[in-house]
Amino acid sequence: DSFEGAEVNKEKWSTDPAEHHRTNWPGRTPAIFHPDYITLENGYLNIEVGKLVEPVLDYTYGDPVSYDYYGAGLRGYKLASQGHYFECRAKMNQTEMGGGFWLAGGGACGISHEIDITESVGLTSSRTANWGRDWDYIMHSNAFHHRTACNELDRLSDKINLDQKNHERFYRYGFWWKNSQELHFYVDGELVYTITGPTDFDHPLTLQYDIEAYDWNPFDDIGGVKVVSGSQEELTTLGDYIHTFKLVDADD
Repeated sequence: DSFEGAEVNKEKWSTDPAEHHRTNWPGRTPAIFHPDYITLENGYLNIEVGKLVEPVLDYTYGDPVSYDYYGAGLRGYKLASQGHYFECRAKMNQTEMGGGFWLAGGGACGISHEIDITESVGLTSSRTANWGRDWDYIMHSNAFHHRTACNELDRLSDKINLDQKNHERFYRYGFWWKNSQELHFYVDGELVYTITGPTDFDHPLTLQYDIEAYDWNPFDDIGGVKVVSGSQEELTTLGDYIHTFKLVDADD
């Protein structure tokens, strides 16, 4: 999707978690995923963050959860599978919120897999966890085998610091899901590291791109909170495209 036109293509993407048939996660508190804050303009996907006028109660998991801020995101309807290369070109917002480009889903016996192609935030502060202080100029990737009734949690990660902050320019974030064990990650077309899966990543997953809140990068009660005080430009993450490729035999 090159995000041309006036509206998000609803045949490809869900912007409302409640409407997606495979994943209905409403967002990590205190920021809910709100479909009104994801738009197309000037050939870019715009994901805006900010503070809600009034708190919102969400009942997705039964008991009410209160949200004071908002983010937004895309969830693909067509399942992504091994053998494909995925790439997005994006520029992060300039606030404490972040997120990225990732895949998640499951299979038999409650198997839950997640591949984070890139994660980052727009701004860190003195309240950011020490291990996350460089996450405003980073590409960080995970391969999760989440804990279920059938297995224990297993996770492998890698990262690379970038030459500029994530909000200072567009980066091309890529992932080649070569097979169930070889997970190759790219920045601007260059291979930067490979993760060998902690298990066989052989289940189709849902492709996602979103901007969310992280508990290790808090922004409540900080003077001059950017997610509250930022300009429209500072509050907005820009996506140029999300493309998927499959390597085929040239003789076919």
